[in-house]
Amino acid sequence: MYKDLLLEKKGNIAIITLNRPDVLNAFSVEMREGLGVIFEDFERDDDVRAVVITGAGRAFSAGGDIKGWGDLKDENRMKTLMDFAHRAVKGITSLEKPVIAMVNGDAIGAGCNLALACDLIVASENARFGEVFVKVGLGPDWGGAYFLPRLIGMAKAKELLFTGKIISAREALGMGLINTVVSPEELEESVMKLAGKLSQSATKAIGMVKTFLHKAWQTDLEEALKYEAFVQGELVKTTDHQGAVKAFLSKTKPVFTGK
Repeated sequence: MYKDLLLEKKGNIAIITLNRPDVLNAFSVEMREGLGVIFEDFERDDDVRAVVITGAGRAFSAGGDIKGWGDLKDENRMKTLMDFAHRAVKGITSLEKPVIAMVNGDAIGAGCNLALACDLIVASENARFGEVFVKVGLGPDWGGAYFLPRLIGMAKAKELLFTGKIISAREALGMGLINTVVSPEELEESVMKLAGKLSQSATKAIGMVKTFLHKAWQTDLEEALKYEAFVQGELVKTTDHQGAVKAFLSKTKPVFTGK
């Protein structure tokens, strides 16, 4: 259905696989466009309560496919490529459902920034991360300059972007770039266990908190507190909250439906 992308569902978990293993899942134009469409579809799909993104073969993604870019001096061509990437990033960040990057191998350039746009990153010990744009005389895309300093601070962000160096998963974990590192053998099981736990949790609350956190990045305390009151006011009306209160009072385990 989507060129260069595989989409499957396991229960309430949607799994997107970047599927160009012969070129280390470098982003084709179709892959860029497809990701945006998929995430917009997930907004309307109540059966999807958590999303996993990974790569086929030995890499997560090696970034942009330079051979497929065409003439970037053509402003319309450049705008199209950027628009597709931005649509995907905005789709991931605005989706009020948890999105996990399952980084099975190298996440380089745009591949790294796709992972950073996700809510959680679980990486194999074999994975590496790199902001290598300077090596081809470019700046970061896919929201990299936005996410990177917020995750690791301005000084470290400048270091990675200015030098283009590639770091190991353990180094990425140490600087707060990612959440967890596991062995290659444990990666899929660990991610699916996490996704399963989140998908059966109060996903309405997780989604609204996700939106709140992104808004709080861009606002002052006064506005953040106002939005906090709005979020709590909406969530107390949900079936999940009301059911959880009843379960607490009756000393039973709550069952969350995401509503």
